[in-house]
Amino acid sequence: MSNESIPSDFVAQNQLKITKLDRKINKRRNKGKISDKRSVPVDAKAKQQKNIEIQTPKSPKRKETFPQYISEKQIDNLLRNENSNGRQYIEGQLRINPRCHKYAYLSLSDDQYDLLIVGLKDRNRAFDGDFVVACINQPDKWHTYRGQKQKTGVVVYIREKVHPRKTVGCFKQRGAFTFLYPRDHRIPLVQISKESLQQFNVCPSSYEDTLYLVVITDWVKPKFAIGKIEKVLGNIGDIKAESNAILLECDLDVTPYAPYGSDVMKGLPDSDYSLTENDVKNREDWRGECIFTIDPVTAVDLDDSVSCKSLENGNYEIGVHISDVTHYIEFLSPLDIQISKRATTIYMTDNVYHMLPKQLCQVCSLSPGQDKLAFSVIWEMTQDAKVVKYHFAKTVIRSCCQMSYQHVQKLIENPKHNWPDDFLNINGNYKLSDLSTKVNILHNLATQMRKRRFQNGALQIDQPKLYIMIDETTGLPISYDIEERQDSNREPSKHVLNMTQDTLQKLGIHLDVKSSASLHASIKRYEQELETENDDTRTTMKYRMMVINNLCSRAMTRATYICSSSVKAEKELRHYALNVSLYTHFTSPIRRYSDCVVHRLLYSTLENVEMPKEWTKKLCKSIAANCNIKKYRAKIAQERSSELYFTYLIDLKGPMITMGIVLAVNENFVNVILCQFGLKLSLSFTQLENLADVKYSSDCSVPTINIFWKQPPVTQVINIFTLLYLKIEKHPKSFQLIGNFLPPNSKSEILL
Repeated sequence: MSNESIPSDFVAQNQLKITKLDRKINKRRNKGKISDKRSVPVDAKAKQQKNIEIQTPKSPKRKETFPQYISEKQIDNLLRNENSNGRQYIEGQLRINPRCHKYAYLSLSDDQYDLLIVGLKDRNRAFDGDFVVACINQPDKWHTYRGQKQKTGVVVYIREKVHPRKTVGCFKQRGAFTFLYPRDHRIPLVQISKESLQQFNVCPSSYEDTLYLVVITDWVKPKFAIGKIEKVLGNIGDIKAESNAILLECDLDVTPYAPYGSDVMKGLPDSDYSLTENDVKNREDWRGECIFTIDPVTAVDLDDSVSCKSLENGNYEIGVHISDVTHYIEFLSPLDIQISKRATTIYMTDNVYHMLPKQLCQVCSLSPGQDKLAFSVIWEMTQDAKVVKYHFAKTVIRSCCQMSYQHVQKLIENPKHNWPDDFLNINGNYKLSDLSTKVNILHNLATQMRKRRFQNGALQIDQPKLYIMIDETTGLPISYDIEERQDSNREPSKHVLNMTQDTLQKLGIHLDVKSSASLHASIKRYEQELETENDDTRTTMKYRMMVINNLCSRAMTRATYICSSSVKAEKELRHYALNVSLYTHFTSPIRRYSDCVVHRLLYSTLENVEMPKEWTKKLCKSIAANCNIKKYRAKIAQERSSELYFTYLIDLKGPMITMGIVLAVNENFVNVILCQFGLKLSLSFTQLENLADVKYSSDCSVPTINIFWKQPPVTQVINIFTLLYLKIEKHPKSFQLIGNFLPPNSKSEILL
C-alpha cells in the first residue's frame, strides 16, 4: 500500500500515539500494575511501529438510511405526464412475500413479471398492503429470472398506509436494548423504549414466553423500527391469547357495541321487536307465500330466503328475499359509521364477531314463523331457466322453514321419499312434499343456469376448506372436517397464468388459459377423468387437482369493491370468473356492509330519489377501500384461526403421519399441500442435514430436488405433484404446524 492513500498527518498522529502509549506502559510497570517479564527486541518494536505506521485508516461507518420520499405534488405530476410505453413510475398495492420477506412486488402489465423490490431499504418504510409509488431502476440493476429480465424498483412515496403498523411477537434482549421479534416476518425488528417496558411492568424473565401487541411509531433505520407496547396478550400457547393475537394483528375490531339505549344505539329496536304499520307501509305483502331459508346447519344470521311458485302459463315465479337491514339504520348515524368501519362479520373457530349489534341481527334475521322486512327481486322464468321479466320490491315476508344444506341435499337425492314428521320444522299450512317439489324445481333451474354460465365463459376453481369442531364446554378442538369451496371470483394475472401453464405442460398437464371458459373446460376435463379411473389412480388425481386448482388460483388477483364512477372504462367493472360485465353483492347485508351500500343505491335508483348530499364519490371510494381491507383481513383471520386450532388438535393427539403433495420446489425448501386437510406447509431442507444430501436442479425448466437418503440408502426425486410421507406436529417453541420429511419407503402407518 502506498503512502499516497494515507492522509499526510496520519503517520505523525500514530507516532505520537505510540510514544504516549509507551510512556503509559512504562509508568504502569514502574508502579507495579503490569508485570511483563518478556523483553521486546528493539527491532521487533520498530517493526511493530512500522506496521502501525502503514495501516490504512478506517473510514467512518456510513449509517444506512432510507431514500427520501418524493412529494405528493411531484408524484402526481410525474404520473400524469408519463408515457404508457416507457413508464418510470408504478403505482399499486405492495405485496411482500410471506416466506421470503426480502422480496416485495408491484403488479405491472399482464405480459410482464411483477416489479421486484429487494430489501428493506428499497421498500422504504412501506408495509404489506400499502398503496405506494415506486421508481423503476435502470436496466443494469434488473434481476434475471428463468432467463428473462425482471424489473426492479424503489418505493418513493406511500400513497396510503393500509397496513395498521401493529404486530404481535415476543421480546428478546440484544445488548442494552429490547426488541420485539414479530411473528410476521414481513415486519422488521421493533426496538421497544424503556419507558414502554416500565409502563407495562415487563420483566425480562417473561420476554420469550409472553405475546405482546406492539404499535410501530417510527422507522428511521432499515435494520429495525421503533415501537411501543399497546397490549400484553398472554402466554404463548394459551389458545385464547393466540386467537386474540390473530384478531389484533389483523386490526379487526371485535369490541362489543355500546349498551342498548346508549347514544349509538338510539332508536334501535330491541331483539323482540314486532313490526308496526309504519314498517309495512307501501310494501308488497308476501306473508302468504311459501318462503324458506337455506343455510349451514350452524347458521344464526339468516339474511336471505327463496320462494318458488308455478304459474298458470307453465312458467315459475322465483323470489329471492334479502333482509332489509338498512330500514333500521339511518345513513351516517353514529351506529351506521361504526358498522361501516367494521365492514364485515368475522368468523373465527371459537367465536363469531358480528358486524351488526346482536339485537339488530335478531331483528333482521329471517327466522321462520316471524314477520320480517325484506328487499326482494322476483323473476318470471321459463322451464328452461330463461328470464321473462323481473322486478325489485320492498316486501314483508314470513319464512315457513329454516333448512340446512344437508336437508336440501337429501330432498334433491330422494325427492319422493316419505320423510318422517320431524325431518323439518315447518310453519304454516305447508307440507314437506310441497317444499321438496319447490327445492327440486329450484335445483333444476339452477343447474341449467350454471351450465349455461360455464358455456358462456364462467370459471370455477374449487379448493378445500378446513373446519374445526370445538367442545362447547372446554373450548378445545375435538375434530375436523373438509369442505370444498369455490374460489372463482378473481381476475388472473395472464403472465402468472401462462407461467403456470408452461410448468404444468412440462409435467404432462395441459391447460388452455386463453379465456376463463377454456381454463374452466381444461380443469373440468381432468376432474371428469377421475370417474373412469380405479380407486388408487382416482385418489392420486384428486390430489393433483388440488395442486392444479391452487396454482391457477394463485395466479388470480383478489376481487375488490370499486366505486363505479371512479373507473376510466366500463371493462374495469367486469367480473372475470362469472364472465359478466357488471357484478356486485346484494344478498348478505347482515354480515357485509357493502351489501348495505348496494341496497341504499338500488332503492334510490328504483324510487328515483337522490342519495343524501353527504354521499359523494370520495365517500364511496373510501367505503369500498375499507370493505376490501376488512374483507381480506377477516378471511386471513379465519384461515389462521382454523390453522391455530388444528395445530392445537395435533398437539393434543400427538404427531401425525400423513401424505402431502408438492406444490412448488425451491433450492432451499418445498411447499406442499396436506392432502387430507387442505393446509399448505413449507418444508426446509435444513432438517435433513444429518440424514441426507440434497441436490437442486432445474433441467428442462422443471425445478427438481434429489434427496440422497443415508438410511435407508435410497434416492428420492421431488418435483411438482410428488407425493410425500410427512410427519406433522406442533413446533416445540411456537404455536405453528411444522412438517418433517420421511424416507419414501417409510413403513409408518398413515393416520387419517
